[in-house]
Amino acid sequence: MTRATIEVRVQGACFWEHALLCALHRKHDAEYWVLPGGHLELDESMWDALVREFDEETGLAIEDGHLWALSEFRSAGRHVVDCTFAITGFGGHPRLGVDPEAVGSATLVDVAWLDREAFVEAPFRPTLLARHLRAHWGDWGIPAAYLGVEST
Repeated sequence: MTRATIEVRVQGACFWEHALLCALHRKHDAEYWVLPGGHLELDESMWDALVREFDEETGLAIEDGHLWALSEFRSAGRHVVDCTFAITGFGGHPRLGVDPEAVGSATLVDVAWLDREAFVEAPFRPTLLARHLRAHWGDWGIPAAYLGVEST
């Protein structure tokens, strides 16, 4: 049996005035929106990783939140567990930061508040999370949910 590494990612759903903060990524010739976030580092808590990633990518200081959704992504030789937090308290104003994880052709292009209409029309990844966000737009009162596995 071949042992593969399982990646753990954290990301945050941060709403302000009915709009969701998203990060635009460009990889190869494709552009798509994601929630700000990134990989968990060794000896780092999920919360600490989320705070660090938001600071790096958006400049926001995350103050409060809770786990809201879990999902998985699988492709040949890759398995990612995405932990999505509902951000319920933050400070500062978003700005385009850097994504130290972006290597090769992947780049962070923009950060923006997307209202529900813009979000529905936007290319967003992962699609499992996009469906969950559309169904529960800004509703942090629901229990954390396992969304399933997405694969390519």
